[in-house]
Amino acid sequence: MIQIDLTGQVILITGAMGAIAEHMVKRLNAAGAMLIVVDLKPPNEAHELLASWKIPDESFIYHSLDLTDSAKLAQVVNNSFERFPNIDTVLGHAGGCGLHPFASTSESDFERVFRFNFLAQVSLARAVFAQWMKRKTRGHLIFTSSYVARVPHTKISAYASAKAALENFARCMALEYASSGIRVNVISPGNVAAGSSLKVFEEDAAYRDFVLRVSLGQRNSPESIADAFVFLCSPLAREINGQILSADYGGGIGNRL
Repeated sequence: MIQIDLTGQVILITGAMGAIAEHMVKRLNAAGAMLIVVDLKPPNEAHELLASWKIPDESFIYHSLDLTDSAKLAQVVNNSFERFPNIDTVLGHAGGCGLHPFASTSESDFERVFRFNFLAQVSLARAVFAQWMKRKTRGHLIFTSSYVARVPHTKISAYASAKAALENFARCMALEYASSGIRVNVISPGNVAAGSSLKVFEEDAAYRDFVLRVSLGQRNSPESIADAFVFLCSPLAREINGQILSADYGGGIGNRL
């Protein structure tokens, strides 16, 4: 069996307190990585949760942050690089939504969902790329998308549109920064039996039937998504750039509602 060793690697991960992120944090920690953990949760709640996941205090630094505040996000990124100049992997994992039918979603709520799932990721990229370019680091930025970026669904128009934008943005950045040795990839889960995916699956019968019909009757486990991230963070993925890695049981292969 191939063993992935990330000892000595410092990884910054946003949206790190969620149901899928729990398994990402656990696996990255088990592989030896030092983690800079960013999430909206207050520090005391985050530390309690990380302790319940059995993540040692010396294995992470926590920052409480609203990612849609681009100035504060840039400050956290800059401070993290000052403390750990060798950061070469960043995971833009933050995202998610509940059901939001277009007709009943206000303009402000639509923009809020889109801003969180797309524009906040653009701000993350801008701050991280600036550090890597200044330090001449051959970095790797990995975003979390969703198969709904390519398979439209009802009641999640802002979220699906944001994820479609994120995937195209990632490919554009992979091209634009390739000459600097910076890579950008995306992991695109299917319907995961955790987090906001679980909420939508349970609340929308049509969506639930669709998921079970097109994905071999299976739903992704959060552990499988975490495994995909560990792989992309490892030297095994060193020649992968500008790709959408779809861990979705095949649910995104040309299917439509």
